[in-house]
Amino acid sequence: MQSYSENVIKAKENLNDFKQFMLIKDNKIKDKDLSILCRQMSILLESGCEILKILDIIKQQSDKKISLKLEAISQNIKQGNSITDSFTNTNSFSNFFISMLKAGETSGKLDVAMTNLAQYYDKEYKMKAKIRNASIYPIIVSTLAFLSFIIIMVFVIPNYEMLFDGNGIDPPLITKALINTSKFIRTKYTYIIFITLAIIPTLYCLSKISSKVKFDNLKFKLPVINKITKIIITTRFCKSLRILIKSGVQIVEAIDISSRVINSDYIYKKMSTSIEYIQNGNQVAYSLNISNIFPDMFISMINIGEESGKLDDCLSTSEKLYDNELDIMLEKMMKWIEPSIMIILGIFVCIFMVAMVLPMFDSITAIQ
Repeated sequence: MQSYSENVIKAKENLNDFKQFMLIKDNKIKDKDLSILCRQMSILLESGCEILKILDIIKQQSDKKISLKLEAISQNIKQGNSITDSFTNTNSFSNFFISMLKAGETSGKLDVAMTNLAQYYDKEYKMKAKIRNASIYPIIVSTLAFLSFIIIMVFVIPNYEMLFDGNGIDPPLITKALINTSKFIRTKYTYIIFITLAIIPTLYCLSKISSKVKFDNLKFKLPVINKITKIIITTRFCKSLRILIKSGVQIVEAIDISSRVINSDYIYKKMSTSIEYIQNGNQVAYSLNISNIFPDMFISMINIGEESGKLDDCLSTSEKLYDNELDIMLEKMMKWIEPSIMIILGIFVCIFMVAMVLPMFDSITAIQ
């Protein structure tokens, strides 16, 4: 009995160890959590608190995942590693974050670096929230429309089919097409579900591999998506580049890190050409224009900032400009999407009414 209890306790300990291991390996930290973490560190650093004490204070009021990462950072610092190396060793923070941390630690302005990081991740969180909120309504309406379509095909059209067959009505071509579609969905629904379940993960995997570059390339060719994509990329690039330059990071390294922040192999490949041009002695504005990614106004602002020696100020102005433009674009898109969805639904209802009700009127007219 004693042995059984010991085995149970040991199994629970192993399970807890496994959970902790998985939490440590789960490297992704949300932008909102990063913003809070950096803000807390900034405030405590400004108050003169020692780094190990800061990590201990924040660790006590953070969730388990972040607490474990902060504990790992504390252990690294105690072993004699620098703050930057200790954060790097967790493999949980981006190159952008580490570069900012390194710049702050080297200059002795770690509190300023943390304030800038807090502002950056707060803006990133808000920008993603804007895009997510703008897509919620179309997704909900489209889902409800799809469910309505399935209900009509599975439950409504079969009743009309029985009515037509019972009264010997020969429906027109459009009605036959809807009836055949309904029959296909009802009889082959297992195949449809299986194919759908197979396609979704396949498309997801492909989007993560080679086709992601093609998909990113496609986004730059579609009319409306092209403009929104450019604005989003420009806003993110502005934010990261401004903060890095202001923190004293060299321009080539800052552009390289900012290109990686966009998280697109297609963009980074194009930006690599621009970086090579800068390294060969060309102007930043000219080199960035070679990539053919950014709007003309942004390139003009970079040129002005480069010539005046106030590149960070011009980047700040560009960031505000494109952030506002993104709001306007998303608002316009919503105004177009809402009526467009309603028009599509109206067309489907009209087709259904014509296809199902018209044959009945024709049959009544024929009888008279």
